[in-house]
Amino acid sequence: MMRTVFERYVLKDWKLKLLSLGLAIMLWYTVFQIGEPKKDITVPLTISGLAKNMVVMKMDPERVIVTVSGRVSMLKDIKERDVTAILNMNGAKEGPVVFEMSKTSVAVPKGIDIVEVRPGTVKVTLDRIIEKKLKVTPVLDKKWTGRYDVIHTSPQFVIAEGPRKVLEKITDIETLPANGSLNRSEEVVDVGFNIEELSRVKVRPDSAHMILKRRGGRETTGDGTGPSIGR
Repeated sequence: MMRTVFERYVLKDWKLKLLSLGLAIMLWYTVFQIGEPKKDITVPLTISGLAKNMVVMKMDPERVIVTVSGRVSMLKDIKERDVTAILNMNGAKEGPVVFEMSKTSVAVPKGIDIVEVRPGTVKVTLDRIIEKKLKVTPVLDKKWTGRYDVIHTSPQFVIAEGPRKVLEKITDIETLPANGSLNRSEEVVDVGFNIEELSRVKVRPDSAHMILKRRGGRETTGDGTGPSIGR
């Protein structure tokens, strides 16, 4: 009786059963050695909790690598936009600051696990935002220098808002070079301000009104009664 049961359930199709056992062992070994599938996603840092009177001057790095794990079907479809890495700057003061990055700093879709965040720290330089009154210095385009003079500029002063370390070094601000199809004895030109090298600075108002007068005489109107005023 025992031999019949043994032959029926063990010896019958023994090659197929042995193959199945081998495959099962290989599958178990693969899962045990490799573990759950993982994926690295590089995401930009999102700033949170920064005081209104503070500004970020430098952040290193600006992106972090988030290693996630989960089902293959979910990892295949996950994109950068699905992962958020938050840098909480609540209470941070001006100057260099080092922030810790951890799993709690990252948000991922449901069903996805966070394995690691790299690097573990982010170096940030903060500065305090101030306001400062700056004198306006009008600038003419080179091709009009010596041909026109600036006889009036409005406003003569502007209010600049930006990082303390940037604004504390300057007392005036230049306009962009006044240019255009100038052909009258007097021209009126509106130009913006040159803030290219003034990192994170805003100016109010954001443009200046300039009146230019041509050297060496004046153009008259068709009836010869006086100067022709530009736009």
